[in-house]
Amino acid sequence: MKVTSTMAVQKAKKIVIADDDIFSRRLTQRTLERSGYEVTAVENGCLALDRLSDAGAPRLALLDWVMPGLDGPAVCRAIRARLNAPYTYIILLTSKESKADLVAGLEAGADDYLTKPCHPDELIARFRTGQRIIDLQDRLSHDARHDSLTLLPNRTGFLDRLTQCVNRSKIDRNYRFAVLFVDLNRFKAVNDNLGHPAGDELLIQVAERLRISIRGSDTVRQVSGIKPAARGPHEDILARIGGDEFTILLDNIRNTADATRIATRIRNELIPSFRISGRRLHISASIGISVNTAGYCDAEEMLGDADAAMYRAKATGTVGTAREVNARKRWA
Repeated sequence: MKVTSTMAVQKAKKIVIADDDIFSRRLTQRTLERSGYEVTAVENGCLALDRLSDAGAPRLALLDWVMPGLDGPAVCRAIRARLNAPYTYIILLTSKESKADLVAGLEAGADDYLTKPCHPDELIARFRTGQRIIDLQDRLSHDARHDSLTLLPNRTGFLDRLTQCVNRSKIDRNYRFAVLFVDLNRFKAVNDNLGHPAGDELLIQVAERLRISIRGSDTVRQVSGIKPAARGPHEDILARIGGDEFTILLDNIRNTADATRIATRIRNELIPSFRISGRRLHISASIGISVNTAGYCDAEEMLGDADAAMYRAKATGTVGTAREVNARKRWA
C-alpha cells in the first residue's frame, strides 16, 4: 500500500506592487497580468504593508524604493519583523545604483532588486525565481512538521496545534479538549519477525484505521460513515509522534466521557486483522487520555500526562485517564 501526499504547495500567483508613479505602476501591472499573475497595485508603502498583512496575502511583492509614507526598505523591515507568518518574497525597484544603497536594501529584508527601467522579461524571470524559493520553503516547512511514512503531522506539528488549544483554554474557561496517546502493543515483534517494511506497512494501515475512528478537520478528513458524538465545531488532529506511537487531539469535547468513548471505538476499530505481506496480523493498542480540565500550563505537560496514562492502560488492559490535579487549576 503506497501513500502519496495530498499536500499541494500553494502557488503564489498573487503579487502586490507598490509604486507612487502611476504610469510605471500601470505598466508593471499589465506586464505581470499578461504573464498570468493576479496583481494588487497600490501607490504607497502603507497600503502595500496592509495588503501584505491580510489573511491569505500575496507571497510576492514588488516595492518601489522611494514612496510617500513608508518607503520600500521600511516595508521590508516591517514584513521581516512578523513572527509565524508565511514568507514573502520581495523585490525592490529602484533607480539607485550605488553599492551601498543596494546593500542597505538587501539588509532591510529585500530578496532581490531591479533597477529602473527594468525589462519585462527580466521582471518575470525574477518573480519565477521567487516562486521557486517560496515553493521550496513551503515544502521544507511542511516536511518539518509531518511524518514521511504516514504523512500525518509529527510531534512538532502536533505540539504546535496543542499549544494553540492550551492557550485558548486560558481565555475560554468553557473550552474542553483532550489528548489521546495511542501505543501499539507488541509492535516490535512485527519488525523482528517480518522485517521493517512489514512494520511500516502496518503503521500505514493503522493510521488509516485511526482516521476512520475520529472526526476530521483540515488535517484529518472524515473517511467513514461512523456517526460522531454530539459535539460543536471541532478540529481533531491525528499525528504520529514516533515509532509506534500516535496522538490524537480531540477538540471541543463536552467531557472526559466523550474522549473515553472515542478511545474505546479506536480499540474496537483495531480488532479486525491487518493483511501484511500476505499474512493476517492482529494488533491491539494501549490508550492514555488527558483532558484540559486538569489546568495544564503548556502542551508538553498535557502530552506527558497522556503518555503516563497510556502506560497505566498498558498495565491494566483498559483505557487510562490522567488524574485531574486540583493544585494545578489555572483558575486560581
